[in-house]
Amino acid sequence: MVYSLSPKKIPSLKQLKQLPRVLSLKEKKIVGSLSLLILISLTFIAINFYQNNFLPVPTTGGEYTEGLIGAPQYINPILSQINDVDSDISKLLFSGLLKYDSQLQLVPDLAKTWEISDDQKTYTFTLRPDLKWHDNEPLTADDIIFTVKSIQDPDFKSPLLVSLRGVTVEKINDQTVKFVLPNEPYPSFAEVLTFGILPEHIWGEIPPINANLTEYNLKPIGSGPWKFKSLAKDRLGNIKSYTIVTNPDYYGQKPYLEKIIFKFYPDFQTGIRAVKNNSAEGLSFLPKDLRQEINGQKNLSIYSFYLPQYTAIFFNQKENEDLKDKTIRKALSLAVDKSKILSETLNLEGEIIDGPILPELISNSGQIDRAANFNPKQARELIKDAGWEEISVDEYQKLLDEQQAAAEPQNDSDQSTEEGATENSSDNQALAENELPLVDKSSEDSQQKFYLKNKDKILTIRLTTVNQPENIKAAGLIKQFWQDIGVKVDLIIVDSSKISREVIKPRNYQVLLFGIIVGSNPDPYPFWHSSQIQDPGLNLSLFANRQADKLLEDARQTTDKDKQKEKYQQFQDILSDELPAIFLYNPTYTYIVSQKIKGINIDRITIPSDRFNNLSDWYIKTTREYKGGGI
Repeated sequence: MVYSLSPKKIPSLKQLKQLPRVLSLKEKKIVGSLSLLILISLTFIAINFYQNNFLPVPTTGGEYTEGLIGAPQYINPILSQINDVDSDISKLLFSGLLKYDSQLQLVPDLAKTWEISDDQKTYTFTLRPDLKWHDNEPLTADDIIFTVKSIQDPDFKSPLLVSLRGVTVEKINDQTVKFVLPNEPYPSFAEVLTFGILPEHIWGEIPPINANLTEYNLKPIGSGPWKFKSLAKDRLGNIKSYTIVTNPDYYGQKPYLEKIIFKFYPDFQTGIRAVKNNSAEGLSFLPKDLRQEINGQKNLSIYSFYLPQYTAIFFNQKENEDLKDKTIRKALSLAVDKSKILSETLNLEGEIIDGPILPELISNSGQIDRAANFNPKQARELIKDAGWEEISVDEYQKLLDEQQAAAEPQNDSDQSTEEGATENSSDNQALAENELPLVDKSSEDSQQKFYLKNKDKILTIRLTTVNQPENIKAAGLIKQFWQDIGVKVDLIIVDSSKISREVIKPRNYQVLLFGIIVGSNPDPYPFWHSSQIQDPGLNLSLFANRQADKLLEDARQTTDKDKQKEKYQQFQDILSDELPAIFLYNPTYTYIVSQKIKGINIDRITIPSDRFNNLSDWYIKTTREYKGGGI
C-alpha cells in the first residue's frame, strides 16, 4: 500500500524532513553520528586531494635584508676583486660573457655560444640577441672590447690586469668578439672571462685615471638580473644600506625575490647582533669562533659551503738559514698536530689536507700520507741527528747572558768612529733579532721547557700571520707545537690591512701562516711556479724546482683531465718530499640566513659572492598549482 502511494525508492527532501518525527532518540543519535562521520571523511578526502594535487610552488614577491661587513667602494666588476662587499654586489648587477651555475659549472651568460680553435689559442664568442643595459641602451661587442682594454690599461689599476696581459681582443661584428692568447694555449682561459662587462657609453667618457672617483662606482649601470635602486647614508656620509631591485629586461631567469637590501656593519659581532634583533635576515659570513653567538636562534638556517681554499705554513728559506735544512723542515712538519688545529681553530668545520691540490681533484699518495703524520718524538730525533742539542732554560739564559756581555763595548777601549759605532750597532741588532731574541718570561715562552743549540746558536723561528681570530688561534697552537720540540718561536701578528703591502709583497717573513684562495681553477701555477717568486706572483715559499715547473707547465696546457691529474699528483709528490710548506686544512664557509628564505641549494663556492649563484631560485612566497595525480 505504501509502495502504491509513492513508487520512488529514494525518499524526497520533503519526506526526509519528516524523518526526525518517526525516529527514536537512539536512532537519531546513530544517524547524527553517521552523518558527522561522512562529513569528516569527505572533508579529509578533499583536503588530501588538494594537498596531493595542488602543490606549493615559488611565486614572485618578498624582499631580503642581508648584513655585510665593511662598506662598498667600487661596485665595479673590474675593480671589485679586493673588497668582498664590492664583489658581492657587483656580481648581481653586472653580467659577464660566462658565469658559474649553482654546481660551479661554466655556462653562457651574455654569450649565447662560444668556440675554441684547434690550437686552443683563439676563443670566439657570439652574444645573445637584444641585450640591454639597465638604462635600456643596447649592449654590443663594443662594450666587451672596451671592458677588456680598460682592464689592460694600467691607469685603471684593475686587479684583473695580470689575467689578461698580452691577450688581444677583436670585434668580428656587433654580436661577435674574438680573443687571441699571446703565447702558449691556456685551457682554463674561458674561466677568466666571468668578470662583468662595463657599458662603454658611460665609462668611455671617464678618464681611466679618474675611474675610482666617479659616482658610477656606487650607482652603477649594469646588465645583470638586479639593478641599483637607492642607497642611504648617515650624517657623516657613511653608506648604511644599499637597495637593489629586479631588472625587468633581464634575458635570463627572473628572480622570485623583488628586492634585496644590504646593510653594512663594522665587524662581525655587530652583524650578528643585527641578525639576532631582526635588523638583518642574514649575514654574509659567520666566523667559526662566533658560531656560539647564534645558538638558540631557531629562525636561522646555517649553511656550510665547501670552499676551494687552503691554509698552510709557508717557509721562506732566504730569511732563515736553518730552514734550508730539509731535516729541520721535516721535524717542524712532524711536530704539528693538524687534527688539533682543525678541532680547536675551526670546530672541525673543514678538512685536513696534505698538499695544494685539493682532495676532490686527486687522491692522496702514500708519500703524502707519511708526511702528514704527527710524531713529535720522531721530530726531536731528527733535530738531534741534524746536529742540534737540547739545553735547559737555565743553560739558554746563561748562553744569552754570555753573548750579550761579549757584544757590549769595553769601557776602556778606544773611542770608535761614528761609522764603526753604527756598524757595531747593526751587528747587535742582527744578534738580537736573528740569533738570540730576548726571552719574555711573562709570555707563553715561559712554558718552553728546553731549547735547541748548535754551537752558540739557538734554533729560532719567526712565525708571522694575519690578525684574524682563526689565524691567531692556529698560530698559537703551532707556536706551542714547535716549542714542545725545543724551537724558539717569535709570533708576529700583522693587521689585515698591512699583510699584503708590508709582509707578502716584500716577502718579509721567515714562516708565514696564511690562507690561499684557489678559486674555481685548481691550477697551482700562480702559487708554485718559480716564475711567481717575486711580487705580484704568489709563490709564498719562494719554491724553485725545475721538475715541478715542467709539470705545472704541462698540466696547464693539456685538455686531458686524466693527464692533468697525473701531472698534479707528481707535482704534489715533489712538494711532499721537499716540504717548502706544511699544508694544514681546507675550511668551509659558513653562511646564515633566515628560514623564511627558501631555495638555497649550493654545496660549493669559489669566492664568497658565489653564495648567490642560484639567487634566482630563492623565494619567500608560494602559491599552489594543480600537478595532477591522485588522492
